[in-house]
Amino acid sequence: MDNIDARIGAARFPFPIPFGWFSIGRLHELPTDLVPAAGESGAVWAFHAVGRELIAWHDGDEYRVADAFCPHLGAHLGVGGRVDDGCLVCPFHGWTYDGTGANASIPFSDRTNAKATLRMYPSDVSDGHLRIWYHPDPAVAPMWEIPGLIGDDMVRCGSADWTVGAYWQEMAENSVDMAHFVSVHGTPALGEVGHVVDDGPFRKVVNKTVYSTPRGDVDGELQVEMYGPGTSVTTFTLFGTVSLLATTTPIDDGQCRVRFDYFHDGDDLSATVAAGFAKEVDRQFEQDVPIWENKRYVASPALSQYERPITEFRAWASQFYAAAP
Repeated sequence: MDNIDARIGAARFPFPIPFGWFSIGRLHELPTDLVPAAGESGAVWAFHAVGRELIAWHDGDEYRVADAFCPHLGAHLGVGGRVDDGCLVCPFHGWTYDGTGANASIPFSDRTNAKATLRMYPSDVSDGHLRIWYHPDPAVAPMWEIPGLIGDDMVRCGSADWTVGAYWQEMAENSVDMAHFVSVHGTPALGEVGHVVDDGPFRKVVNKTVYSTPRGDVDGELQVEMYGPGTSVTTFTLFGTVSLLATTTPIDDGQCRVRFDYFHDGDDLSATVAAGFAKEVDRQFEQDVPIWENKRYVASPALSQYERPITEFRAWASQFYAAAP
């Protein structure tokens, strides 16, 4: 049997959408009318993520996220829907749903319908992002939390966004694929995967690498901390310190939305090097995109003797896949 399925139209990646916490957007980029002014109806935002059509609204206390279709007769709640008194109102028949997804009222009826329940997605606001918890089994509650990753003293110094026709694991695997930094990105020497700590859904890797600078080639350190498949922080240490908060959100089985937010530590040296680092990381990401968008997953790759970290990464990543109920 061939190790790679080269048939036209064959699946490029064999695994389903992973479970975990995923950003659905930066707070300052969400629709401005999502949080209603006092005495006004709130808006409903429709979007695609984790292979589903979803909606978000604000009930006056917090953001709520649910599947997009009314369990009554299937109307899309994000097309003409609104929020009154914190409850989502269906545009078709006016049935309302509270922040738990339960039917709150039915026009012309003095009873609610227990069967009419929206699938809700736990949400969390941190680091300037609105995240949701996704698992294919709605009964599975969040299995871990993501702590605040960006300190109040860190200074934002850039951002970037891409929609990539690839899979989170294929992209994240690059963090331990040291050879590609030389062959694709022109790093002057092969780096080394150093200290690795795997702790359930959390992973920390410290890489030793060589950077090309106006002062010549300089040894540096790159630390990657992963919090499940959807969030990571990469810290670059060279002269100053720059951190990259990266979020990767599956849109469907073949696309992901990637958001980069850069921060520096606030000192003058870090501020000086931050813009150059952000530009270089963006350049390298965009060099990787055509490879990611056209490659196929190799389940049993022919690795060289220094590529064991790829096998170790795949073992860690395998925990985020579950069969649909």
